[in-house]
Amino acid sequence: MHRRTFLRAASGLAALQADSVSRARAATSSINHRKPEEAARDEDYWREIQQAFTVDRNIINLNNGGVCPSPKIVQEAMQRQLEFSNMAPAYTMWTVLEPEIESVRTRLAGSFGCDPEELAITRNASEALEIAQLGLDLKSGDEVLTTDQDYPRMITTWQQRERRDGIKLSMISFPTPPPSMDDLYQRFERAITPRTRVIHFCHITNLTGQIFPVKKICQMARSRGIEALCAEGEDRKALAHDGRARVDERQHPQIRRDRHASRSQPQRNCRGADVS
Repeated sequence: MHRRTFLRAASGLAALQADSVSRARAATSSINHRKPEEAARDEDYWREIQQAFTVDRNIINLNNGGVCPSPKIVQEAMQRQLEFSNMAPAYTMWTVLEPEIESVRTRLAGSFGCDPEELAITRNASEALEIAQLGLDLKSGDEVLTTDQDYPRMITTWQQRERRDGIKLSMISFPTPPPSMDDLYQRFERAITPRTRVIHFCHITNLTGQIFPVKKICQMARSRGIEALCAEGEDRKALAHDGRARVDERQHPQIRRDRHASRSQPQRNCRGADVS
């Protein structure tokens, strides 16, 4: 047997090992003292992390944003809770499980650095951001400014409001990579008109991984009385972050309103921070 074929088959079996999650935890603790750049290049470490997932090793999965495969331990927990729910639904679902949503919300709030009352659990990231998009008080002729590299679902939601409410959606383009972060900022600034009411952008785009100067764009929007909507789904997975680290929310009260988060893929919304 070819060595690569053997290793591929062996790694597939390893994903089913009962101790895969504990091995991933042990591997993580072993790099706590190392710089992120060093850990990123450690193939032994990432191999242990890989074993916590049950994905098909014969396929290279490059979409961890839109589909978010869950670790084996999460799949097992979901199966246990589903079986528990079906044991006596009227009791287990409403008396036992439903009240526990509040404890989940409290723990999520601690993870994101916000108050539990600033956070809501939704079914997924698109729904959460759409709550903010469809909830904004926009009138016919009002303009929304975004980029042509935003999430397709978010763009179609704005287009829906174009048809329903008569707003105008304007999208800016930018080269990848752009000349500088200031160039991205200036593209937004130049595209603003007297009718601009919302600036919608990603902290990290899902198409190219381009990072945007969130704080600077939000401050510029606030100074002009414009709502800033910033999706942060990709950075939560890519960067270690505190919910208050990037934008000083004490100086930007509108940033604290209408927070949303989900069980799976949190995002951050400059108007309503953690959404998912």
